[in-house]
Amino acid sequence: MSVIKRIQEEDAQTASKQREIAFDYLFSNAREYVLPGSFYLFKYNPKFKANLKHWDKYPLVLITDIYPNGFMGANFHYTTPKKRTAIAQKYLNRSMGDLPDKLFHRYIIEQADNLFFEVSEDDLIEYAALPLEQFYDNKNRFVSAKKVQLGNRR
Repeated sequence: MSVIKRIQEEDAQTASKQREIAFDYLFSNAREYVLPGSFYLFKYNPKFKANLKHWDKYPLVLITDIYPNGFMGANFHYTTPKKRTAIAQKYLNRSMGDLPDKLFHRYIIEQADNLFFEVSEDDLIEYAALPLEQFYDNKNRFVSAKKVQLGNRR
């Protein structure tokens, strides 16, 4: 059964309930580490959030580089569900090309929850479409996803 079907079956109307189901669905794919080229959903609390315009508490990240204290990756939540679904489809077709710079963020391992939930290629499109993000500003105030995702458009 897919994660979207589980969400529908449980009639999960709120983002927090959908997020709970999404993490639970991936529980058997929980890891204590990340690998380049894989997607992970995890809980994050940045060390330097006061220096960030926005940050995502539940990033969905394609890992690109590993560092001694963390990793770099493309957080798909920094773009709209429609665009991230299209990017995920290109990734699956091995024709992704360059990703927008606004997606790339560096993460410190010790600031992440102790588990990283690997998103398989079979589930990637659904996870890209789900509204699992939760953004905050540098004063730790909630910010709408739409404001963050469309904020750089002119």
